[in-house]
Amino acid sequence: MRSLCSKLFRLAKDDISTWTPVGRYNRRVKSLVLFGGYATFFCSAMWALYYLNRGDWPHLAINLLSALIGITILVLAYGNHLRSAAIIMCHALFFVVVLASLSDIPVGSVPRSVHLNLLPVIAATFLIFHREGTYLRIVLPVVGVLLFLSLALNIMPLLSSDLAAPIEGRFVGVWINHITGVVGASVVIAMMQANMNARSALESDMRFGIARGEYYFHYQPQVDINGRIFGVEALIRWQHPTKGRVSPLEFIPLAEETGLIIPIGEWGLRTACAQLAEWERSERMNHLTISVNVSATQFRQPDFAQEVKNIISLSGATPSKLKLELTETTLADDIDVVIKKMNALREIGVTWSLDDFGTGFSSLNLLKRLPLDQLKIDKSFIGDLLTDKRSLSIVNTILNLSQNLNLAVIAEGVENEKQLMALNSIGCSQYQGYLFSHPLPISELNDLIQGRAVSKIAL
Repeated sequence: MRSLCSKLFRLAKDDISTWTPVGRYNRRVKSLVLFGGYATFFCSAMWALYYLNRGDWPHLAINLLSALIGITILVLAYGNHLRSAAIIMCHALFFVVVLASLSDIPVGSVPRSVHLNLLPVIAATFLIFHREGTYLRIVLPVVGVLLFLSLALNIMPLLSSDLAAPIEGRFVGVWINHITGVVGASVVIAMMQANMNARSALESDMRFGIARGEYYFHYQPQVDINGRIFGVEALIRWQHPTKGRVSPLEFIPLAEETGLIIPIGEWGLRTACAQLAEWERSERMNHLTISVNVSATQFRQPDFAQEVKNIISLSGATPSKLKLELTETTLADDIDVVIKKMNALREIGVTWSLDDFGTGFSSLNLLKRLPLDQLKIDKSFIGDLLTDKRSLSIVNTILNLSQNLNLAVIAEGVENEKQLMALNSIGCSQYQGYLFSHPLPISELNDLIQGRAVSKIAL
């Protein structure tokens, strides 16, 4: 038992912080899992005492198993191993409730009722795993619904009447099962509705945010080996009128799901091109490029290339100073269509960068075919560059590969001088990260470039 507990506590812990959307969601999941754990333990313990008093060993064993599951769920939940707790809770409770329902044989006017406890488990499964893979998100809840219907309609085969629950406790059991089933399902639905309301409110606010101009860019400088700022990356921000600054981690995924990323992405391209056109009039800033992230949803629009051309033309920006960044997930579609769109914009001078390179699954053959101009080394490799020789080898390999393919390379997430020196020693000469500057409002960026130059890199 001690070995099992030690293994459980070595499982990865989930974020339950209040300042990230994932953390806030996990806190709701934790509350739901704790509710399920306590309800399972106390209900099972009471029935176990009842069956122990009667000497009904089969039903005692079932309820002791259920109580043990409740304890396991609580231990994992309090340790913030929420995903593990949720997976165990949903699978184990499906099994135990169905097992108990098989001995819940209708007698006279006393109907089956144990299967009602499947309702909160089904609802909880759907709530917790709605962003997971097909099995947890769809298959498991559907199986739960089918089991519930087969028990409710008496389609499920019955066990021997010798294993039937004693008639004396059946009358009370019907009431208890109705209460636990209905109350449990109501609690889960209330949590689900709160989550849905929050998503709906955020989506509505995002739509108003587009109309009211609440989105803006912060720009993070990109620096060469001489300490010269040659470009910036435009990073979207949202200033909500009542909530204040909303993290991109919170609204970008929802924008992707709802399709709002398309008008937001169009706004981003127009803003970036307008800024480039403004910089064209300044001798100290007309060399700057702007990198803009393009979402997969935005890129997949049939008229994406033409829309970008129109935006550039209307703004008066120089196309070669606009750099569009794609992630490897964007390349999962028909590669010939992807290449056609990229070439259509490359013909007018727009350059292409592959973001977070090394974290996806694109093949070298695909890399050879794409009309790319730059690779961005993901910050996960830079973060442990000094402590993990494999990361250093991967970065070195990317640099050699890019040199052979005639591609520029920029390292993201450079935060200290030691990382910078290590990158410089293996031939990386373009950088982006907190060592040089945090993302800045346009006014502060202009002051930085026109007044204070980034300090020279000490080689």
